[in-house]
Amino acid sequence: MTEIKTTNVLYENQPVTWSIRQIFDKEKYDTLVGVTYSVSPKFVNQYLESFKQVTLVVGIPEGSIQAATNEELIKATVKYANKQTVKKESLKFFGNLRAPVKQEILDRKFVMKVPQPGYSIHSKFYLLENSQTGQTRVIVGSANLSNQAFDNNFNQFEEVLLYDNSPLYEVMEKHYKQDLAPILTDYLPQELFKIVKKKKKDLQDLQPEDQLVSATIFDDQDVTQIQQAEVAATVDNLKNGVSLGILPENTGEVVNQIQDEKSPTSSEYQRKHEDQNAEKLSYELASDFVTSRNNKHLIAAQPTVKKRVVKRLQVKRIEKVADTVAERPSLVFDESTIDLLAKKSGLFVQDTVNKKKLIPFGKYATTEQIRRSLATINHLLKNYEQFTIKYDSDYGARVYEAILYAFTAPFISVIRHHAGSEEEQKDVPQFLFIGGTANSGKSSLLRIISRMTAIHQNVTDFMDYSTILPEGTHNKKSQTVQQLSNWLQESNVYPLLVDEIPGEFFSKSSYGENLVVNTTNTVDSQQENYPAFIGTTNSDGYTLPERARRRSYYLKNDKVFDDKYKQESVIAYNQILAEIDNTLFKDFVLRFADRIEDENQQWEYYENGGKIDFLHITRDIFASYYEMVDEALPIFFPEHRYDDSQESSQEKWRKLYLGSSNEYFKYNKETDTLIFKISTLDENTSRFGDNRPSKVYRDALSPKVVNGNPEGVDVELDAPAFFEWINVKNPYISRNPFKKFFGNSK
Repeated sequence: MTEIKTTNVLYENQPVTWSIRQIFDKEKYDTLVGVTYSVSPKFVNQYLESFKQVTLVVGIPEGSIQAATNEELIKATVKYANKQTVKKESLKFFGNLRAPVKQEILDRKFVMKVPQPGYSIHSKFYLLENSQTGQTRVIVGSANLSNQAFDNNFNQFEEVLLYDNSPLYEVMEKHYKQDLAPILTDYLPQELFKIVKKKKKDLQDLQPEDQLVSATIFDDQDVTQIQQAEVAATVDNLKNGVSLGILPENTGEVVNQIQDEKSPTSSEYQRKHEDQNAEKLSYELASDFVTSRNNKHLIAAQPTVKKRVVKRLQVKRIEKVADTVAERPSLVFDESTIDLLAKKSGLFVQDTVNKKKLIPFGKYATTEQIRRSLATINHLLKNYEQFTIKYDSDYGARVYEAILYAFTAPFISVIRHHAGSEEEQKDVPQFLFIGGTANSGKSSLLRIISRMTAIHQNVTDFMDYSTILPEGTHNKKSQTVQQLSNWLQESNVYPLLVDEIPGEFFSKSSYGENLVVNTTNTVDSQQENYPAFIGTTNSDGYTLPERARRRSYYLKNDKVFDDKYKQESVIAYNQILAEIDNTLFKDFVLRFADRIEDENQQWEYYENGGKIDFLHITRDIFASYYEMVDEALPIFFPEHRYDDSQESSQEKWRKLYLGSSNEYFKYNKETDTLIFKISTLDENTSRFGDNRPSKVYRDALSPKVVNGNPEGVDVELDAPAFFEWINVKNPYISRNPFKKFFGNSK
C-alpha cells in the first residue's frame, strides 16, 4: 500500500518530518501564544508544560456556531457558554491536567482564554519566542492542538507551516494584540483561583504536592460557586461588549429571543440533544440575563443576574435529612491524578487526623498476597457449596458477580462516561440489588463485600434500611428515600451498602422506581463522579417496572443454608471474616486505573449483540490474577452478566399461569391472545395502593408480551410471545394449526 502523508509539515517552505516536540521546541523557545480551534488536555500535558509563559486561546469547536452569522452568532455563543457552565467543561478540562500544569495555571504562567459571547474563533496560529535571545517562530496552518492533528496514522489532512525569525511573526503578533485580545475572556473563572488559594491556606502543614492535590479536588459547593462566577462573567462580557462597541446595542433584544426558541413549537429545541438537561438549563440561564426597561430588553446588571441564577445553580448541599444520620466513609476520585509510576490510582481517602488532607488509596499486592486473597474467595464459595441446599456453580457465580460489582463500584461513573450514547449508559447500572430469602446469607454476603472493599478500619460494614433514619422522623419512609437520593448525588464514590430493603421500596413507584430512574437520568449531568448502590432485599419482594429494571442490576441469592449444618456454617463464616482484608481491592484499583489510562481500552463490550457487559474489564483483571498465581479460572467464576431481573419476572408469571390463577387466563382464538383478569389477584388481600399484588405483577410484565395498555382490569397478552417468555409450551398452538401460514386473512 502506498504510504500517504496526511500531516504536511513545511519548515521555511521545505517538507520536514518533525515531531511535535521539535515543532513546539521548549529548548529553544520559552514563551508561547497559541490560537486554536480546540485543544485536548492530553496535548497540553505532553507538550506545553514547562514553558516560561503560555497564553492559549481556544475557539468554539461546535459546527452550529461556526455556521452562525451576526445576531444568530450572539445567541449561539451565549447558549454555548451557558451549556459549558452547566456541564462544568472548564472544571473537567482543568481536572484532566497534570499537577505541574495545574500549578502553572494557578501561578498565572499558563493562561487560557476564550472568545466572549458574540464572537467565534476558527484561527490556528502559534507564536513562539525566546525572551532572552529574541528568536521567534511562527506556525500557521490547519492543525489544532491535538495529537490526531499531527499524527500521520490518522486519515485527517493537515497543513503546518513554520517560519523562524520571519516578518510574519510581527504581523501575526500585531493581529493578535489588536484584533483578538480585546474580545477575549478568561476560560477559568477567578473564583477557581480564590477557592484554591483559600484551601491551600488551610493546608499549610502539608507538603506542596499534597497541598495541590487536596486544594484542586472540588466539592459540590466549590463547583456551584465556580459555575455562578462563570455566569456572572458571561453577563459582564455582554454588558462590556455593548459599552465598548464590540457588540451591537440591541444585544439585549437578541439574547431575549433565546427563550422564544425554547417553546414547544421550536424545531431547534425539539431536536434531540446529547444532554437535554444541560440544553434546557442553558436556555433558562439566558432568560436570566435580560431585564426590561422602557419597552426595551437590556442585559441586566451582574448583581441582578447573580440573584436569579442562584435558583438555577444551587449549591447541591447533600444535607442529611436528620442530624443523627451517620457519616459515610469518603472516597474521592480524580482521574487527572492517576500516576501509575507513583502508584496512584486517582482515588483518595481522608486522613483520619486531618480531614482536609487526602491520602492516595491503592497499593500493589505481591503474588503471594493475591494468591491468599483468591483463596479466601474460593473458601467463601466452597462454604456455599457445602452448606446451602441445591447449590450449583451457576449460583456460586452470582455470588462472585456481586463481589466483582463491588470492586468496580468506585469506577461506575467512569464506565458510564465511556459507554457512549444515553441508551448505552442505561446498560451500566448504578444500582445492584441482591435478592435472597430468609437464611440465604444475603446480609452475610454484604458484610463480606464491605470488608473486602473497606477503605478504613473500624468503619460500619453497612446500613440497615430501617435505621437509616431514626424512629420518630417525620415522613420517615419518603425521607429515607430522599436521604438515599442525596447520597447518590454526591461526588463520594464509596458505594452505599444497604441491607434489608423492604418490598414497599420496590412496589411503590415514588420510592424505588423514581429513585432508580431519576438518579440514573440526571446524575451524569450533575456529577463527574458518583457512588454506586448495593442493597439486599427479599427476592419475593423485588419487582420494578421495565424502565427501572433496565437501569439496575439484580442478582438472585436465594438458596438457603441447611439448618442441620448451622453450627458448622457459622464457624466457617467467622473464619472467612477473619481471613478477609482489602489487600486485593487496593491492588485492583491501581490495575483499573491502568485501564483508564489505556487509550486502546475497549469499554463497550456487548454480549451476543445484547446489553453491554459493564464488568468485562473487572472480569479481565480478575482472570489475570488467576494467571499470575498459575491457577485455572474456577468453575464458579462469572464470565458474563446475568439477567436475573428478567428471570425473576418470568418466574412470577410462570408460577401464576401454572398455579391457582390458571382459570383466570382466557384464550381468544381469533386474536391468538390471552385475557387475564388481573384484578383477581387483589381479592382476599389486605394490601392496597402500590402494594397490591396486581401492581407487582403488572410491573413484572415484559412490554414485549403485552397488547395495549396493561393498566386495565383485564390484561391482554400476546399468547405466543407470553408462552415463549415464561418458557411454557403453548397449549393452544395445535388448536389453530394453519394460522402461522394464513394469519387472519379471509
